[in-house]
Amino acid sequence: MKKTLILAAVAAIALSACSKNEILETIDKVPEEVAIGFSNYTPNSLTKANDTYVASTSLVSGKQFAVYAWQTEYNNFLAVNPGDPNFMNPAVVNYTGDTSTGEGNTYDPIRYWPSGDNPQNLSFAAYYPYGGAGITAPTFTTGVGTYAFTAQSASAAMIDFCVADVVNDQVYGNTNDSPTHKQTVKFNFRHQLTKVQFKFKTVAGLANTTVIELMDADLTGIMNTGTLTATYAQNASPAVNAPGTTSTAWSSVSGSASYDLTVNNVNPEDAEPIVLKSTASTVHNNDIFLMVPQTMAASTQKLVIKWKVKVYDTAAHATANDGTGLLSETVNTKTLSLYSDLVTSDTDDTTVAAINWAKNNFITYNITIGPKPIWFTATVTGWDTEQNGYMNVN
Repeated sequence: MKKTLILAAVAAIALSACSKNEILETIDKVPEEVAIGFSNYTPNSLTKANDTYVASTSLVSGKQFAVYAWQTEYNNFLAVNPGDPNFMNPAVVNYTGDTSTGEGNTYDPIRYWPSGDNPQNLSFAAYYPYGGAGITAPTFTTGVGTYAFTAQSASAAMIDFCVADVVNDQVYGNTNDSPTHKQTVKFNFRHQLTKVQFKFKTVAGLANTTVIELMDADLTGIMNTGTLTATYAQNASPAVNAPGTTSTAWSSVSGSASYDLTVNNVNPEDAEPIVLKSTASTVHNNDIFLMVPQTMAASTQKLVIKWKVKVYDTAAHATANDGTGLLSETVNTKTLSLYSDLVTSDTDDTTVAAINWAKNNFITYNITIGPKPIWFTATVTGWDTEQNGYMNVN
């Protein structure tokens, strides 16, 4: 098998830094009743049939994310445990694709920026998608949000669970989207799950009378539940209004779930097998999974595949694949370990290349099914020991 591991690049938003005194000297007085707007940035993309999956650097239009906010004096947002949000808990934002002003991303009831000569600061946290299957609403006894999560049992129902970096110590006119949009808070969302994909092909050089059909593929022993905790560390210099660091970590990862890699994007009971090719791997949108990050174990996570090898009397019959001219057929099943059966390339069957599932990673498993042809050679047993017979004729 060939493994492909694509580490998704994470882009960061650069924010301007200035002291509290500079803020008070340079911003205008806060206009009365200025609404708080939200936009977003998602650092890397996923493509999938399910409508919560992020296809670019913007969230999916028409979906929702939840925003939590704390109101404190400047630089008093507690990094370790700020407690329950006292300003938004939560505000549910309907995302319309507005990545600029944020005004099109509506929520109800609307909230407004604190005003006055020395307004209190607001610090924000967010997650996506709000109400997503398998996510529980966060608690705030530790960090800036602890989430219980369970991956759904079918790929098509899985969600793209994202948590945003904390946006701390914001006031109107000095938001992280200032000076373009003084009232708008811009979130940087990060994927918290592992994107896992499976592709299948045959070896090159098979006879044109041979057909390889993938009949079924299933994952077993997959850990599907866990707890995600987000924490925040303040900027080291309290005199600088700069973003702190948001970190997330999984714990209590457990479970032993099975997943069907739906063949031809339909129910497996009704599916026609996929005829594999050597030049292009076969994969469907519903064979892409977003999984709880986990460590591979030799006896745990498995891939079970079932395939059929057919041999026809002519290439034309093989192309038709309708049973006409079928000479032989075998059905084969193989259980593969995602730990110990993973190798570095198609041609190297000895070097193990185990890959753990880390958050925000995109992992593609390339499975090559190569039937071993039956060959023949021959030798002939030698004659027995020579015997001599004699006849005398006079």
